[in-house]
Amino acid sequence: MAERRLALTSLPGFADDVHALPDLRTRKMALDMLVFVRDGRVKGVPLGQHSRIGDLSDCYKLYFDPDGSQKPRYRLVYRFTPNEIEAVALEAVAVGERRNLGAHLQAARRLDRVPESP
Repeated sequence: MAERRLALTSLPGFADDVHALPDLRTRKMALDMLVFVRDGRVKGVPLGQHSRIGDLSDCYKLYFDPDGSQKPRYRLVYRFTPNEIEAVALEAVAVGERRNLGAHLQAARRLDRVPESP
């Protein structure tokens, strides 16, 4: 029996994140990482609750960098969600620079989970 692939979806704004990456090589790598997750070739690190970011405990992160000579500069945030057609879908939430938690903060905004300021 053939293995069923996950449906691959994205939140509104994810395509803008991809286009904002600095070059074609980085954009391609971000999209390739999603395909690798969908195909079960890589698995990200679970995220959690963070006082500055909010609750991303249903999300995962992957670090990537086409340069490869230093600490990865980019982060991809994704999650698995149920949908009507497939048992589970892979949903791209945000992608962007690792610096200053850029991708995490973008994910929290998209999921409407930014903590309230004191």
